[in-house]
Amino acid sequence: MLESRKRANVKWVKENYEQISFRAQKGTKDMIKQWAEECNLSMSAYIQQACKEKSEKISRK
Repeated sequence: MLESRKRANVKWVKENYEQISFRAQKGTKDMIKQWAEECNLSMSAYIQQACKEKSEKISRK
């Protein structure tokens, strides 16, 4: 990949995405990874879907 394309990709990601990090008990990452794989999702997609489902459940109350 050309260096200019790499810089453009990095710029686009910075403009369109946020990075979220959090701490969890040891073993949590492996559990999330396993659950995500069972659903054929990335860990990121799995967590985002879980958050969306939880927020929808809360808003229905």
